[in-house]
Amino acid sequence: HRDTMLSRAIVFSAVLLCAALGAVCAEEGKFLIQFREGGAGVWLTEEQVIALAVKNVGFMDITDHQNFELLRDPPTPPPLPNQPQQKKLVRSLTPKIDTSRMLTYDQELSEFKTRYYTSETGKQAAQFIYSSLQALKAGRTDIEIEYFENTWLQPSVIARFVGNVNKDEIVILGAHEDSTSLSMDAPGADDDGSGSSTNMEVFNVLAASGFMPNRTVEFHWYSAEEAGLKGSQAIAEKYYEENKNVVSMLQLDMTYWKGSKGENVIGIVTDYVDANLTQFIRECVEAYSDINWVDTKCGYACSDHASWEKYGYRSAFPFETPFSDRNPYIHTRDDTTEHVDVEHGLEFAKFALGYVVEMAATEYTA
Repeated sequence: HRDTMLSRAIVFSAVLLCAALGAVCAEEGKFLIQFREGGAGVWLTEEQVIALAVKNVGFMDITDHQNFELLRDPPTPPPLPNQPQQKKLVRSLTPKIDTSRMLTYDQELSEFKTRYYTSETGKQAAQFIYSSLQALKAGRTDIEIEYFENTWLQPSVIARFVGNVNKDEIVILGAHEDSTSLSMDAPGADDDGSGSSTNMEVFNVLAASGFMPNRTVEFHWYSAEEAGLKGSQAIAEKYYEENKNVVSMLQLDMTYWKGSKGENVIGIVTDYVDANLTQFIRECVEAYSDINWVDTKCGYACSDHASWEKYGYRSAFPFETPFSDRNPYIHTRDDTTEHVDVEHGLEFAKFALGYVVEMAATEYTA
């Protein structure tokens, strides 16, 4: 009885301390979920968080970021090109993009029963990406492949072309490697096996071509996007704390669904992004892809670009369709390669490769 009274007293004291400090007190086994920029979090169970993702609700898990505050701006990035200026090089590389390889990568990823961030198969999916990149770099010593370890089972993966001129300026192309569904049977072929495999193919083409960027180029495969952008927040926070100069970040999350309305366009997200970088992405689509773009909105924290925006870095997010026409199979067991269109994804690979080459250059008209 005395032990029970003591336990209650300790809990009550902790609650009073949290109230006095203005802190948000942790609830055991729950996650602090934020639904709007600067908003107070709500403690939810893992099952409730999964349900949010399945319903396509935008949110951030801020459990590990409760004291977030930008005390300073990140380093001022160099100006953007005033238009695409590396057209000769980019157009010599885009014919080397192979849709059969893209589909093979996606099939390999979607064969994992789930890539959920706390699952063993989620960890194995990260290992598959890592080992594939190691093979694709073909012994190049200027390319680094590494895990970014997390406090959960699935690491994120980073591949890096070290810059030859301004190596401290970083250009990022991202995707997320995890998947989710209510049944935990989550092949995630489009969400986001498509973005992950698109980025693997862009990496492959650049590595095989001998591409040597002036700026450092990083390819990121984020863990735990579906759980509230946990993996990308961890990396963006680390880069911010280390005062890294990120020139730009482009996220590819869902690229293989051309919609059900017959439009066959690329959606350019206009909210929670950098307007100038977004305009440059429109210009890359016009220069390097064979389909048109349309503006769209996706709301708060709809993918990993939002983590970089949160920490003050330039980010942009092109989407496979206008957001209202997104793939209806995502977050279910039916998100398989039977329901993807890799030829649509080819158009993403073209302008994503163009983005990397353009932004990795240091000699251009701003």
